Amino acid sequence: MSQPNVDDSAPVPEYELDQYFPDQRDLSSEERDRLRDQHGYVRTFFKTRPESFRDIQRWLNQARFGETYDVYLARAVRYAALAAVVGLLVGAALAAQLASMDAFARLAGVAGTGASVTTYLVGSLLTVLFVVVCGAGTFLGLYYYPRNVVASRRNSIDIQLPHAIVYMYALSHGGMNTFEVFEELADAEGVYGEVSKEFDMIVRDVELFGNDLFTALRDARNLTPSDNLEQFLDDTISVLDSGSDFSHFLEDEAESYMDEARQKQDEFLDTLSVLSEVFVVLFVAAPLFLIVTLLVISLLGANSLTPTYIIIYAVLPLAMAGFLVVVDYLSRPYAQNSGEVEISTADRGGDVSSDAVEGHPLFAEYEERKRRDDLWETATNPIDHLKNQNPLLSLVGTVPLAFLAVGVLVASGQVPLSVQGITQNAIPATIGYFVVPFLITALPLTVFYEIQRRRRRKIAKRFPDTLNILSSANQMGIPLVDSFELVSRWSEGTMAEELRKVRNDINWNYDVQRALLSFANRLQVPQVTRTMNLIAKGSRSSSDLAKIISIAAEDTRNRHQIESKRKSEMKAYTAIVIMGFLVYLAVIVLLDTSYLGPIGEMAGEASGTANAGLVDITKVPVDAYRTVFFHSALIQGIGSGLLAGKLADNDVLAGLKYSIALVALALAVFLFI
Repeated sequence: MSQPNVDDSAPVPEYELDQYFPDQRDLSSEERDRLRDQHGYVRTFFKTRPESFRDIQRWLNQARFGETYDVYLARAVRYAALAAVVGLLVGAALAAQLASMDAFARLAGVAGTGASVTTYLVGSLLTVLFVVVCGAGTFLGLYYYPRNVVASRRNSIDIQLPHAIVYMYALSHGGMNTFEVFEELADAEGVYGEVSKEFDMIVRDVELFGNDLFTALRDARNLTPSDNLEQFLDDTISVLDSGSDFSHFLEDEAESYMDEARQKQDEFLDTLSVLSEVFVVLFVAAPLFLIVTLLVISLLGANSLTPTYIIIYAVLPLAMAGFLVVVDYLSRPYAQNSGEVEISTADRGGDVSSDAVEGHPLFAEYEERKRRDDLWETATNPIDHLKNQNPLLSLVGTVPLAFLAVGVLVASGQVPLSVQGITQNAIPATIGYFVVPFLITALPLTVFYEIQRRRRRKIAKRFPDTLNILSSANQMGIPLVDSFELVSRWSEGTMAEELRKVRNDINWNYDVQRALLSFANRLQVPQVTRTMNLIAKGSRSSSDLAKIISIAAEDTRNRHQIESKRKSEMKAYTAIVIMGFLVYLAVIVLLDTSYLGPIGEMAGEASGTANAGLVDITKVPVDAYRTVFFHSALIQGIGSGLLAGKLADNDVLAGLKYSIALVALALAVFLFI
């Protein structure tokens, strides 16, 4: 095996060994039999061809899957075989259904063969096609899935790296040594995401495997999926090797990598702009073209209603959902973490009195009573909890209410219950069974979500100024507690109240770090969480709190500028998506009023006369098409609204307000035409 020379006293991590492959060589029959007995035929096939799978092993390592390529590919083969069986069953069932409908009859005349032979051959080909597509598609999807994970991790690292460097600079400026800085960053996964995972590997390499810091940095450099992080680790090794000032190096690097993050954001915005245009083509222009084509075909006497149903009720919503998943996947690295920061014992400043309090016999009873009080407060005032913490909990009440509303409508006779009644009164039935429940569940969720989002946006906008005032006050010699009092008087609303809580927390508990982290956990604002974590950790190792706050303010300002640029540039493309829906709705309404309406009138007049012409308008299902038009507008409204929210705010829930407005518009239009 081609491995680097290492000291026997320093074990090489398993993930490092996995990067080096055994040289491919011819195996004897006994060795192959032994491998098959131990690993099976499939894994043996892959294990004996390592040169062909170097790329996927590296993808697996960089994606942190923690397994070798032969294990992963053997599992992919099993899933592909299962998918092929499903494809066999679906293909055979579809071929049998088409054969029963004499769909292959014309092919028999063209091929000059018997009907039964043609049916068998075409059915067999169709079945084989399904097997190949399902099996091969599943295997290829799983084969390249690690590469997609690596690409997502790379983007996430590149976006978070500048802020992580600022965090390391604040800690290093406070006097922490290099390895302690890496440990703190590794523990901050909830704030710095994938960057923390990369540095956690460095820390584990040193603490668990006994390697020196330089070896751990080289291993991380070789394995990281990010070119930017690889360059940063290279520079870090050079700085540490030369004995240069690590803190000064981090200060210089922060701005450089912030420029890289801005460039990444610009590339991402260009991608989103292309996707918004693709959405209009795929989900506005293409469905309209197909619908018009099928309507014309129906005039010729063909049954085009079934393909229309498939397009509107299956292809369109599934394709929209898939498109949203793609946009979410591409946007995930740019999302900010807003989870709670874990407050460890070290964050309490090592206060011995805190340990004594927790060891008191009545402390457990006190904590239990406090937990019950919190639950009681949430139960008696759920609106505040929904607005500030989790708007999705509103579904617990609105979903049963939606079912109750449907039951009331059915019991009162306003909505038909029978299949025949639903078919004959499709639009009223749709309103009762879908529109009303949708509005009942979506409206409260949207209200609570928007209240929470605006609250967070307002806090994030004012937060850099708050930090600047804190820094200036601290530079003038004002104590931290008094600085918070000063800022709370300058602020207003939730921010002022929370800053006063921080002041009281520090006054009563003499624990700055815990007070700051608790403040971040209460607000649940990504910018505040990252900044408070930085100040809390930095202030623990430095007496120059003004400098730490100044560093945090600059980092927060940079992040706010990036977010503001995204919102301003995405407004135009959000408008494109909304305009696409309006165009779709206008065309559908024109088809309904100028095409279906006259056809329905002509069909009523011609129903009692013979129609010997090529076009038989009496066979056009006018009511069915009008219903499909209405349903397609509702589906378009929901999908377009959710995508608009995803583009504008990188959150599907932010698009609910657009979806509600577009659904209401479609409903109003179809009620009055």
